Amino acid sequence: MRLTQLRLHQFRSYEELTLMPPQGITVFIGENGAGKTNLLEAIHLCCLGRSHRTSNDRDMVRIGSRSCAVHAKVKRAAVDDEVGVRLFAQQGERKVIYVNGKTVSRIGELMGHMTCVMFSPEDLDLVKGAPQGRRNFLDMLLSQCQAAYFYAIQTYHSILRQRNALLKEIVKGRADSRSLAVWDEQLAKAAEPIVTQRRDAAFAISEVASEHYAFISKRQKEHFFLRYQGSLTESYNPMKDLLKQLEETREDDLRRLTTSAGPHRDDVKLMLAGQDMRAFSSQGQARTAALAMRLAQIDILTKAHRETPLLLLDDVLSELDEGRQARLLMRLDRMQTLLTCTDISGIHPINPSCVLTVKDGQVFD
Repeated sequence: MRLTQLRLHQFRSYEELTLMPPQGITVFIGENGAGKTNLLEAIHLCCLGRSHRTSNDRDMVRIGSRSCAVHAKVKRAAVDDEVGVRLFAQQGERKVIYVNGKTVSRIGELMGHMTCVMFSPEDLDLVKGAPQGRRNFLDMLLSQCQAAYFYAIQTYHSILRQRNALLKEIVKGRADSRSLAVWDEQLAKAAEPIVTQRRDAAFAISEVASEHYAFISKRQKEHFFLRYQGSLTESYNPMKDLLKQLEETREDDLRRLTTSAGPHRDDVKLMLAGQDMRAFSSQGQARTAALAMRLAQIDILTKAHRETPLLLLDDVLSELDEGRQARLLMRLDRMQTLLTCTDISGIHPINPSCVLTVKDGQVFD
């Protein structure tokens, strides 16, 4: 997959911008705050319909503007695709998604037309952070592999919100607790494909990431692997087992006003040399593990779509020693790459196709 054109209108720090990145590596150089990451964020938005760094779409609209738009053209193995996203500053206005010149009604229809993998300094949270970040890692990967998963996770969270709302109504005396049975059944049914696919994905990632970790770190004895962890991890019938768990935890749920069982509570445990990395890993080990997981993400997306995704590197090479940097780049030379840095000397092993300077919302040759 190759990005041939990126257009921004009133997006973040950019009033208007058109880029036509070449095949190979494009480097964006600029000071912190110059707007380099905004460019990668725009590409991520076109791939997944959301930012990688904010949950509020209004944050991406240029200050003083009513809306912003991002449009991208990609050349794929079989077809050429065009995708776009328009966001609005006013609360309540829904984002608009475009695919090949037509407005689509659901974000899921955007999935797969343009895929990317982003490496960023925040990736350390994959190892050291809260479980939600690791769940999101799996969910975004699976959504890019197939739109059906994106719809499945949307459905699950919609039912979860309604069940939690019902818990509050029951406690207030405005609803009958017997009505929970209906929502329990719907939630258990919606959970089944999520648990099954997350579990399979975690196993597939572990198989590939383990080898990537060993290559980048050059420490064969530090065996790295992932383990999907949750109340349904070993279940052969997630729907039946979750339904039972929801019944058993009903009194607790009514007391806490939240649903305590289900895949929204699951985690991915990262293990290195037999120890939980969240508690015991060093900064270097955590960074290497995060890189290995992103490389595994590339492999899985490439297999799913039979072409490589776009690679986005947001100021991550400067965090690595020369050895790890060189070994990482050896794994990334087969795809179009867009990366940011503050100083070209920090990425000396790279032979870029294009170097662009970013300053004050503008990009210069």
